[in-house]
Amino acid sequence: MRFALAVILGRLVRFAGKFIGRSTTLPGRIALRLDHAFLKKMKFDGKVIAVTGSNGKTTTQNLVAHILRENGYTIINNTEGSNLAAGVATTLLEHCTLGGRVRSDFVVLEVDERFTPIVFSQIPLDVFLVNNLLRDQVVRNGNPDIILAKISEAVPHARRLVLNADDPISQQLGDGRSDNVTFGMARTSRSTDTCLHLTHDAKVCPRCFGKMEYDFFHYNHIGSFHCPTCGYHTPTPDYLSDQVDFETGDFTINGLPAHVNYPTPFHFMNTTAAVAVCCTAGLPLEKAIAAAGTFEVSRERYDEFNVDGRKAILMLTKQNPVSLDQNIAYVLTKESPKTVALYVNNVIYTDDKDISWLYDVAFERLVGQVDWVVCSGSRAYDLAVRLELAGFDRDHMIIEDDNSKLREAMKRSEGTIWVLAASAFGDEDGILEVLR
Repeated sequence: MRFALAVILGRLVRFAGKFIGRSTTLPGRIALRLDHAFLKKMKFDGKVIAVTGSNGKTTTQNLVAHILRENGYTIINNTEGSNLAAGVATTLLEHCTLGGRVRSDFVVLEVDERFTPIVFSQIPLDVFLVNNLLRDQVVRNGNPDIILAKISEAVPHARRLVLNADDPISQQLGDGRSDNVTFGMARTSRSTDTCLHLTHDAKVCPRCFGKMEYDFFHYNHIGSFHCPTCGYHTPTPDYLSDQVDFETGDFTINGLPAHVNYPTPFHFMNTTAAVAVCCTAGLPLEKAIAAAGTFEVSRERYDEFNVDGRKAILMLTKQNPVSLDQNIAYVLTKESPKTVALYVNNVIYTDDKDISWLYDVAFERLVGQVDWVVCSGSRAYDLAVRLELAGFDRDHMIIEDDNSKLREAMKRSEGTIWVLAASAFGDEDGILEVLR
């Protein structure tokens, strides 16, 4: 009776929210409050796929759903990235029958790392992808080892596990299992012999604590690794991306031609991960690769527009150093003149006031490489302090915490405008409204 009431009331609240144009996790929160075993009582006709990790969850989850949908399967997924237990419940409520049955070939869920054991102790899990484990939201998550321990609680509930072969931290989740599927990326033109990032989460072997050695790095600690003390090393990936061309977006997966429309190391890796997941779920490799090549990154995460006749590009990043570092690295591959507009806001909508992660971002790489830097958002002056410490020329720095004046401030700069927005709450839309 409690379950039926939870379904009915949750669906009504969901309908009302969509009717007034507001999408929230309230339906899921109500359902879980009415019946604590709500998720456990759901019934699934098809397979359940989960995606978690520090970076790339939303994009990879949408990629997996896109590949499967393009191949004719019916898909349910949390496209909006509501990845806590209430968000998962809300997604299922929208698509289930009054009896709690979810009728689709696949349910593809992005799930927050800390919530994986909560969700998947209740929901059957067929394929479980862990993209990577990196330093992320330190106040909330602590270090990657804490998150590793959390995710490891969910692993026994997964029938198949898909892991990043190039990540020595998350690769440990496969210990004791013989049927793990791995993905990785061969050395590229942007791989380096040394870590260029200020953060490096795997300087020591996570198994024996000896010094870890690397043949190359893709970013942060992600790359080809081996421990001379205990022998822990990068396994041979089941799905390997190679011959990566950052200009065209062309590459190969297991020797077959593939393509991405957003050629960054992150996206090549995410695409390979998504293909690995879909093949593990039963899709032929050729069909998975073909469908992946038609995927477009959400305009909320990457968008091009014009500002007073100048080209502008929005790149949404997570509020962590690795994500912002990767966007900076991408910008630095582009021709000058260029202006980098940095937007950080973690004051208004969240209790997490921490800005220490800004000091783990290699802003030093911008010095002498960009013409102007614009500091905006509620953390404009914090950004300015960090950039000045990095050695950036104060005369080529614009500080504007009032977004309504941002367009006018931009007129003092020149070249292509790269807007790097670090916000988890969508308030970067305010920037776009002003700039457009």
